[in-house]
Amino acid sequence: RKQPFLEEKRERREDMTNDNNQPWYVALTDLAEESMGTKILFATDEWFAAAENVIKSAEPIFITDKFTTYGKWMDGWESRRKRTAGHDWAIIELGLAGNLFGVKIDTRFFTGNQSPRFSLQAAELDDEKALDALLVSRQGTGIGTCAGDSQWEAVKALKSDSWTELIPMTPLKPGYEGMSVHYFEIDPKFRKQRFTHVRLNMFPDGGIARMRLFGLVKANIQDTKQIVDLAAVENGGVPVAHSDAHYGKCANLIALGRAPTMADGWETARTANRPAILKADASGMIEFGDMNDWAILKLATRGVIHEIEIDTNHFKGNFPESCIIEGALMENNDMDYKSETAFFHSKENQAKLKWKTVLPRTKLSAHVQARFPLKVPVGPVTHIRLTIFPDGGVSRLRLFGLPA
Repeated sequence: RKQPFLEEKRERREDMTNDNNQPWYVALTDLAEESMGTKILFATDEWFAAAENVIKSAEPIFITDKFTTYGKWMDGWESRRKRTAGHDWAIIELGLAGNLFGVKIDTRFFTGNQSPRFSLQAAELDDEKALDALLVSRQGTGIGTCAGDSQWEAVKALKSDSWTELIPMTPLKPGYEGMSVHYFEIDPKFRKQRFTHVRLNMFPDGGIARMRLFGLVKANIQDTKQIVDLAAVENGGVPVAHSDAHYGKCANLIALGRAPTMADGWETARTANRPAILKADASGMIEFGDMNDWAILKLATRGVIHEIEIDTNHFKGNFPESCIIEGALMENNDMDYKSETAFFHSKENQAKLKWKTVLPRTKLSAHVQARFPLKVPVGPVTHIRLTIFPDGGVSRLRLFGLPA
């Protein structure tokens, strides 16, 4: 198979969220990503490439002269050409359960071997015994294999053919540049349902490079009496607006753990009209005027902030000079996510809220995990605004506090 387009055209980071061609829901967390703890529990066939590839965090690649015992090496999930009744499908366990808003299917590099159609089903499961049995039965599977008798027996208990259909059978285009990425918005009637597992169907066979499932984590920390990270994705924190995300999406700020690379942080483009010669004020802060970038996060629950952690891990030559953190309280907020993001992307709407300073303008440093205990806790707040001067990258933002 020939390489469909040059490897050097691959972007350094995925999902440039200020790309106008991308739908609104890509700013949400990818609940299907392997870094979230997502697992493949079952796949009918993985002859050319293992199903685990479809949930990889990294962008797919193509290596022209790489072959395996089973055929051409591909960075995705690819089954053999089907010669028996049925179609291929996989069961995926989400690392973080939640509400699903949108799907991204990428057939990149699968130019004559992509699955011509797909569908997506989902369910909320709590049968730990059945799920554990299915996971155990998957041992020893992967490239060059298909589901064995023990796997078929184990998967029957899930009754996945009757799960909720989120996306009906839909055509997919081949993986050429400019046509490989497909977005599908999930019907609003399903968005309040909590899902723990999805079934990815290929009709009848073929390959898919990546699948992303954008959504909101559903957790319950309102009643906890312990200090928690009020913004963390695993607790239900979510980004709602940002000024720029040229190199790394805003949702990375609240992702699990420390970032493995710079690509896993929030990074903005350089401010085009920055001063030709930088000057410092009497306090040592650089004078950038009104040049800054910002991100707004909705906390998992209304809370009081006691301590802040700002991590510039991997940002060594592109960290912000300084930052400010403010908080606001929105009572009786009944907006859905799409409406809320539209509200906060308006600076006029932001100005309608009473923002209180959580962390005054503070110098930042390269590649450092810095803690800032607050002498006086701030809250209650429901949203925070991180403003960086004038631009740059922040890996993680942690807001430790108590629900209120």
